[in-house]
Amino acid sequence: MSDKIGFCLPKDYIEFLRNHNGGYVKNSISSYFKNGMQKFILTSMFGLGADDDLLSQFETYKMRTPNTCIPIGRDAGGNLVCLNLSEDRYGYVYFWDHEEELNYEEGKITINDLYLIAKTFNEFLNSIQRDDLKESEEGFKVKKVWVDPDFLKELEKKTDK
Repeated sequence: MSDKIGFCLPKDYIEFLRNHNGGYVKNSISSYFKNGMQKFILTSMFGLGADDDLLSQFETYKMRTPNTCIPIGRDAGGNLVCLNLSEDRYGYVYFWDHEEELNYEEGKITINDLYLIAKTFNEFLNSIQRDDLKESEEGFKVKKVWVDPDFLKELEKKTDK
């Protein structure tokens, strides 16, 4: 693996791959940026030879993320959780917001342009918590719903069959 990406993976992340090899999140779970202010909903962790293969994700994003990072997971919005592999801040876990990539030339984004989540992979794992959807919906009520009339007709046709 390290010969394909040009870096050695941290031991705690290698252990995670050995034990779990990535996967999809069954229940809604989230983690916070290190500043504690923003959270994201984690949907998958990349593995080896899996649907979301770690190496194919690395190839896909290598010119869009810092060259010292490897994508290791994805959130509900298509953003990435990345593992930094350079000597400086080795093993730190960052959040890459795909909406912000338009602010940078291809291949020019640096680690300072990402959001710190944790200083180790294990710290990142320990920061993950179940996201209680009921709690996050408290105080909100639906006031009005609009459905396109043409869409509604199509939907009704399909339901009548």
